[in-house]
Amino acid sequence: MNIVWPEQFHFIGKSRPDSVAVPAADIAGRAAHVAQMLRAQGCVPGDRIAMWVSEGENQLAAMFGSWLAGVTFCVLPSFAGRTNTERSQSRVDDVLSVLQPKCLLKTAGNQLPENLAGQVPELDLPTPDTALNPVAPDTLVFDRGDEDIAFIQFTSGSTGGAKGAVVRFGQLQANLQAIADRVNMTAEDCMVSWAPLYHDMGLMAVLLPLSRGAGVVLMETDHFVRRPIAWLEAISRHRGTVTTAPPTALKLLTRRKAKDVDLSSWRYAWIGGEMVFPLVLEAFEAEYGAAGLAKGVLQPTYGMAETVVGISCGEPGTNWLVEDGFASCGSVLDGFEHRIVDEDGTPVAADARGYLHVRGPSVMRGYLGLVQHGPDDWFDTGDIAFETGGRLYLTGRVKDVLKRGGEMFPATVVEAVAEAALELRTGRAAAFSHLRPELGKEEIVLLVESRQWDDDLARIVAGAVARELGLQLDVIRAADGGRLPRTSSGKIMRQRAAALYREGQI
Repeated sequence: MNIVWPEQFHFIGKSRPDSVAVPAADIAGRAAHVAQMLRAQGCVPGDRIAMWVSEGENQLAAMFGSWLAGVTFCVLPSFAGRTNTERSQSRVDDVLSVLQPKCLLKTAGNQLPENLAGQVPELDLPTPDTALNPVAPDTLVFDRGDEDIAFIQFTSGSTGGAKGAVVRFGQLQANLQAIADRVNMTAEDCMVSWAPLYHDMGLMAVLLPLSRGAGVVLMETDHFVRRPIAWLEAISRHRGTVTTAPPTALKLLTRRKAKDVDLSSWRYAWIGGEMVFPLVLEAFEAEYGAAGLAKGVLQPTYGMAETVVGISCGEPGTNWLVEDGFASCGSVLDGFEHRIVDEDGTPVAADARGYLHVRGPSVMRGYLGLVQHGPDDWFDTGDIAFETGGRLYLTGRVKDVLKRGGEMFPATVVEAVAEAALELRTGRAAAFSHLRPELGKEEIVLLVESRQWDDDLARIVAGAVARELGLQLDVIRAADGGRLPRTSSGKIMRQRAAALYREGQI
């Protein structure tokens, strides 16, 4: 892995809301210390270790220390920190049974949550205020080949159980280079990110700038959750140029506007992780145009853990386009091949929707412990897309497409219409199909996350969906208990919601 170290890193958190600067030599020293700890623990090249660390300094030290020791790391998903449900414990057990880690890294003094405690041997990292000997970053040698495994990235779980995407160093390097080339990233850039490292967008936000020697400002995710405007304030204060976020964050900050920020330094933002709707982008641009946000900064992006992170994104400064209500996600990155096919695997006509397949140097060869495939095999993304003018438009997941009268309706679009009609936040509705053998029909069901529900609200939703999409919903109701199931990254688990609905549990 080619790392170009900046002179220092900046970290923002609850105890340091104005950020603290840490020299790169200190991070390198911590990484060397972690490598020594892992070797003393008996870790050898090829072993896998788990990370449950929140502090930025220790997150970076654990990552790079693992690589120095020849070990593969995995940042545990967010549900590993939740202890209140039997399902959370089951998901943790599932991940650990697949990962089989040699040990678990955590910061000394931080108590592990109940669903992690005692599962695997624990190794305590020194707290960030512990003085360690600095090390010249350029003296660290990551002696890893292209075929060595860099990390295991567990997918969000929106369509199944625990699956760990195996990311090799050659694949990682190829994807980072393709993304950096696309956005013209240089050492003059500054990445500002709050995205968690267990998510592919969060890891990219750390490793991408380090591939070009750019500055790095990392905000603890919990700090963003407590005070979202801190993200835009950090861009303003540190003259951030690049960042990444889901559209949910844009929607939140459109309602809860950050004041007295200067966003004129901001030149590129990867917006992804969930369906990107034009209205969300337009509203955010309108709200922050006066603060210096230029057109073409927000770029709808498409990718997944199975391709390291990126598949397509727009050129800097170019405006995204809208076709059939969907925002363009740019063209595929250099090195990727793609095709859009029908159910029989036959390429569809130009501009027609179909199933998106990709292949290239950064596409994984398989999930940990499961059947591997060759580098020339096509990878089925599980997404439906169309291409117009060389740009990709994603319209939904294969399993999340609703069919009525021969026409396909992406569940995300149905949900967005319902949420807008009820003035709900993104991710507060789940649409899916429900087979009714006794009636000989397939119903389209919409569950809404609401603790206050009546027939009038149901009629509002039904009218909006029929009016805007020409789709008749068969069942509209509030989820029992007012909550819908979610993945570790906060996405609605539609298939899980559908299963619970069939079982009468939601």
